[in-house]
Amino acid sequence: MAPTSSRARAAGARSGADSSEGMRLNRFLARAGVGSRRACDEIIRQGLVTVNGRRPESIGVQVAPGDRVEYSGRRIVLPVPAAYAWNKPVGVETSMADRSGRLKAVLARLNPGCVPVGRLDINTGGLLILTNDGDLTNRLTHPRWGIEREYILTLGDDMPPGVLQKLRGGIPIGPGPLCRPVAVTPLGARRLSIVLTTGRYHEVRRMAAAAGLALAALERIRFGPVSIGDLPRGEHRNLSRREMQMLYSLVGMEPPSSS
Repeated sequence: MAPTSSRARAAGARSGADSSEGMRLNRFLARAGVGSRRACDEIIRQGLVTVNGRRPESIGVQVAPGDRVEYSGRRIVLPVPAAYAWNKPVGVETSMADRSGRLKAVLARLNPGCVPVGRLDINTGGLLILTNDGDLTNRLTHPRWGIEREYILTLGDDMPPGVLQKLRGGIPIGPGPLCRPVAVTPLGARRLSIVLTTGRYHEVRRMAAAAGLALAALERIRFGPVSIGDLPRGEHRNLSRREMQMLYSLVGMEPPSSS
């Protein structure tokens, strides 16, 4: 059997973050769709994984480019990075535990390993990004990066006087800081656009309720540089090369050369 690479051996005793020369074995397996990182830790401990023909000495081993990783005798490779825009219908859950199977039916048509970037609640429709790049997903949903999200609110009644100024000044929606939109733009007596850079739980709905707005419908039309455009309800499309480049650049990552 081929020896484990010197880089993998050198990293085998430590359990820190990925190095510039590779990534942790459990993360490699998770990104390849084998399972969650916790599940991958367990199969590594059980001796079901080999790196260059040898069982790793610890779960902290690093996999370097060119290393051969096998799980139960099957070669494991990382999927080609992919990302899609999906116009989520109202009434569809975006949890991976979705019991209706409607989300899973969409994911089954995409590159392996794709998951939603964040969530839209069951009563909210519109743009959801789907990708198989876990690092991209984590950064796009982390508050540190402040990715803009644009929503269209349709109201059941005309907007109360002064509500735009109230929204622009910041609204308390519970414990924590005020909800402060980046932009609030009226689109008529009963429609407005709101841009946020945070992803707090049911943030838009809680903000609308706190401002005294009767919310009849809610749609997300933009996430960072990606817009829903004329994508039909329930359909998906590949992100363009330019959209991929802008998304990765927004969160300080190098865009994949294959995009």
